Amino acid sequence: YSFLELVSDTLGFTAKATTKKEDVGGYFSSLGDKIRKASEELEQVAKKSEVEGAKDGPISVAIRSAVNAAKTTLSTLKGHLDSLKDIGDTNPVSWTASNAAGAKAKEDVLKKALKALQGILDIAKAVGVSEPKAGTTAVKINNLDNKDGVKILATDNTPGATDSDKASLIVSAVSGEEILASIVASQEGDADAALAADATAQTSALKFARGGGNAGQLAKEAAKAAAVAGGIALRSLVKGGKLAANNNDDDKVVQSAGVTAVNKLLVAVEGII
Repeated sequence: YSFLELVSDTLGFTAKATTKKEDVGGYFSSLGDKIRKASEELEQVAKKSEVEGAKDGPISVAIRSAVNAAKTTLSTLKGHLDSLKDIGDTNPVSWTASNAAGAKAKEDVLKKALKALQGILDIAKAVGVSEPKAGTTAVKINNLDNKDGVKILATDNTPGATDSDKASLIVSAVSGEEILASIVASQEGDADAALAADATAQTSALKFARGGGNAGQLAKEAAKAAAVAGGIALRSLVKGGKLAANNNDDDKVVQSAGVTAVNKLLVAVEGII
């Protein structure tokens, strides 16, 4: 029996500039449906073993025990994926606009996304999947001061003309696993209020996704690149979230950075599943 074969036609979703946030939610929903079908097929495996041999025979009992355990795991996994189906809205992934400030993502949906991703990772760890590690690299990479790239998460004003390029460098510097790890390390309470002090190495991905009204507080060298990229990914995916952009087609650069962060995260989640 191959679980991977069953879900393979659902895996490999890639967000584009034209992809709506709700389409990503639909992807999670379809993956949850595939897991439901996997659970149903496992049940048939158990029933077949009980027909072909004695129901209380050692082989049938072992198969039934393994199937029941797998079904419990799959049911929990499906629940987490289903909770992500309403993560987005009709705006495009990495929604932004020329010469416009950003907007915070909905706090309750940020919390829901966090709990779902934490739950998926908990299941994976329980069955022996290695836990992804959050990166330790700060936004100042190779002596390049990219801290102003964080300003695309500001909700008070527009970033500078070159800040979007710096945001792209931040996202490119980290892996999807580091982005996922930085997100699940967040706390639900991080979504409750905007950043009210200078960002530090402890500022979480969820707090960056929530953003702040003071761009200068966001743009600090100590901020971790993975946490910033995680914040960009969540802001790009979650209802209400909007990234800030300068003018002269800068919004296209910002959206590209957001889409890249989202796709890195999705690949990491698929790898865990």
